[in-house]
Amino acid sequence: MLISELLRKAGYAVASATDPFKALAAAKVRTPDLVVLDLHMPLMGGMDVFDRLRAEERTRHIPIIFLGGKDKEIPPFRLDEPNSEDVLFKPFEPNELLSRVRSLLKVKALRDELRRKEEQINELSLVDPLTNLKTPRYLEEYMRSGLKQARRYNLPLSVVVLEIDQLHEIVGAIGQTATDAIISNLAKLLNQQMRDSDIIVRTGLFEFTIVLPATNVQGCIEVAERLRNRIAMNDFHGAKQELAITVSLGICEFKREMDDEGRTLMSHARAALTQAHQSGGNLTLKAE
Repeated sequence: MLISELLRKAGYAVASATDPFKALAAAKVRTPDLVVLDLHMPLMGGMDVFDRLRAEERTRHIPIIFLGGKDKEIPPFRLDEPNSEDVLFKPFEPNELLSRVRSLLKVKALRDELRRKEEQINELSLVDPLTNLKTPRYLEEYMRSGLKQARRYNLPLSVVVLEIDQLHEIVGAIGQTATDAIISNLAKLLNQQMRDSDIIVRTGLFEFTIVLPATNVQGCIEVAERLRNRIAMNDFHGAKQELAITVSLGICEFKREMDDEGRTLMSHARAALTQAHQSGGNLTLKAE
């Protein structure tokens, strides 16, 4: 009660709990910025509460000030983050507690800001800025889980690798800005044509990869041909002009002998794509 009153007078909003179980429940409902935790409590020790807080994602980064008795042994514990925990021995001066609270809250504010920036950077690295589609990094992460799941549950999974035909001639004729506009419009068309469960990734300057979960090679051929014909019939808007384009597509179904990272799967699909380009373009070919 005295500690709560001291913190309130210092301008902090304080919630207190009469036992460890209520404290844990309260911390999950309304995540605090800092916890003052007595090491020596009935029912459940302070270290048990600490371990449970650190085990939950929502509460694992909360800084903690432990209250210990000078005549009692302090249990050993491992600090996950330096300066995220502190020990204050009773009896203590009020200003000492307030000083440590201010210090830990400053550290938490800096760490929270760093985590937010890291999340923003991570999100940016997973989204292509021109098309708003996923990036190759996202595809790599998805393959690690998607292919293992396909193998475990014996589910089909196929990929379509699609690339614009005569891309160098297009860039030379209309310029990079107009080409970027066409790529952006193509990405929108792909998004409109695919299911919510399908993964669409921009894997190159002019290349897109579509992952089709629960789809065998026959279903993949149908999807690829639908896309090829839809693209060929569409007029794409560049900077100041409309342009008809065609695409070549390479497809491959995941096989059990392939690796779980998708390297073989993508390699076979790209080999089929290259063959489609060399055969004149506007063509869908299946990897053999």
